[in-house]
Amino acid sequence: MRFVFINHCHPDTKHICATRMREFSYAITKLGHEVILLTEVFPGQAAEISPEETRKKIRSHNFKSPLYLAIQPKGHPLIKRLRKKQLPWGIRQVVVICYFLYYKGVFTDWRKGSQIHLHPIADTFKPDLIWATFLNTDAWNIAKDLSKIAKISWVGDIKDPWEIYIPRPLRTFLAKHFDTCLALSTFSKFNSNDVTKWFKTPTTTIYSGYSERNSKPVNIANLHKINISLTGGIYNYNALKELIWGVKIWFDRLTEIEKSRVQLTYAGHDAEAVKKAMHQFNNFCHINLIGFIPLEKLKEIHESSIANLYIKIYTTFHHKTIELLSAGRPVICYPSEIEEAINIANRSNVDLHSCNKAEDVAQALSKSLNTSSINVSNNEFLQKLTWHNQSIKLEALFKKILDLEKIHKNRRIDI
Repeated sequence: MRFVFINHCHPDTKHICATRMREFSYAITKLGHEVILLTEVFPGQAAEISPEETRKKIRSHNFKSPLYLAIQPKGHPLIKRLRKKQLPWGIRQVVVICYFLYYKGVFTDWRKGSQIHLHPIADTFKPDLIWATFLNTDAWNIAKDLSKIAKISWVGDIKDPWEIYIPRPLRTFLAKHFDTCLALSTFSKFNSNDVTKWFKTPTTTIYSGYSERNSKPVNIANLHKINISLTGGIYNYNALKELIWGVKIWFDRLTEIEKSRVQLTYAGHDAEAVKKAMHQFNNFCHINLIGFIPLEKLKEIHESSIANLYIKIYTTFHHKTIELLSAGRPVICYPSEIEEAINIANRSNVDLHSCNKAEDVAQALSKSLNTSSINVSNNEFLQKLTWHNQSIKLEALFKKILDLEKIHKNRRIDI
């Protein structure tokens, strides 16, 4: 089958916004299908290409891997100023509402730039189905545009909660605008529950997965460093301080020899916040700030840490929960996790310590120091959550849509 995936965030972007579509585009091609990933240009990398150049790219590409079609945005200077936060707050709010009302999105420059490439995609690639992910609605607008041109169906994907990114007065209005999608995939059951408030379209949960590694469980006791990893966004500085305080309580209970071996490794974009918090606690241990690194290297760090920590935000399910559990080491989150994440951890047999205060963090670290690593390759439940196995579930959704569409053309499908 041939699919067009649509995501505004370029796959080379060092941010979680790029991960889901990038990894699924590769996983689906490994199942024998062909994929074009339509995205925006990576800053400073690409210039505008013509429709004929798009056709040439499609004809010459080896579809054993996905084809990235990076679109140069066009026009809409006001919206560019909006995204660069160059507009005063009051004007910003007016522009957002007006663009959502008139254009049904605020990445209209990317949508406008894509228009000349939709006919080449439709007549040269001849896709069977479109899958577009929501963080901004213009991925869905482009899906609708291509759907009309190619006369094929499109499937929406909800990676981020509708309630968080769509202004309250417009949520029902915009949901009706996008009711032409035949099905919705969601990032989690948490997101599925959110979606049902606004959409009547049937939903299927497809988790963002993790990459398998042929590595044996690490014996933490044999490592010189006692490493603690902290991964991802720092959504709340006060939560970070409470988490670090918990680490310090645990640290203060160690022997002097153990203290000399402790290292806190932070992977993410908020290094300054971590440095500030550690400074407030007198930099009690060595800090290793590594920024955003490839998932393979990050997995090595997680597998060799006594525990893997993250800051929880209440408004969503975290993909990093699955990534961290897949390292086979205890996971610690602050504040406490939602039921869905706790259930996944329980079924995986990997400890997830859901903490409500600093002392909880300290006790979780004490327990983690003496916890053996889980052999993930033998873990039946975690194996279901690899990118490969989740892509099989995604493939089944696509096949069901296409099979039922042949029978019930242009009718909503009961998935």
